[in-house]
Amino acid sequence: MFNYICGKPKLTTMNPTIKSIAIKYGSIFGALNVLYILYAYIIDKTIFTMAGPGILIFFVGIGIYVFAIAKVKESQDGYATFKDVFSTYIISGVVATAIGSGFTILLFGVIDPEFASEIMELIIDTTLDKLEGSGMSDEQIIGIIDKVQGSEPFGILGQLKSAAFSIMFNAVVGLIVAAAMKKNNPDEFV
Repeated sequence: MFNYICGKPKLTTMNPTIKSIAIKYGSIFGALNVLYILYAYIIDKTIFTMAGPGILIFFVGIGIYVFAIAKVKESQDGYATFKDVFSTYIISGVVATAIGSGFTILLFGVIDPEFASEIMELIIDTTLDKLEGSGMSDEQIIGIIDKVQGSEPFGILGQLKSAAFSIMFNAVVGLIVAAAMKKNNPDEFV
């Protein structure tokens, strides 16, 4: 209190247990992302044109992050502040995003750049098939296809944009999860 009043705020460092748990479960989800990408690369590249697997991966990620939060609470006798919960969620998300984006940049930019071209062709063909049956005019369809062709989602810039969006989206979801899962220790606020 004296330090706060005198203008010398106490610097706090992150709880090492929270940091360790968040990095562990972020790494697990990052590894799952890498396996998903490898599955598409080795077995079935059409998976990138389907919404279902991406949605499933998204919810698996939330589940893993919530499990990490449960582990943090378990390590703290069932309690975790909003900050603890949010920190666990966002650090896990950043670690997973870094692993997934790093691997994608390596695969599509260094190891096999032609694979990115193949995937873009598949995405364009799938998009075209869906749009042709939608009743849109040819001009509208051409405009959408031109935007898809110019997007380059598998390039370094596209992956960095995707990573930034993922982190921001995870922050929003993390805030909601933190509000729902926080449980303050009443003994600490006495």
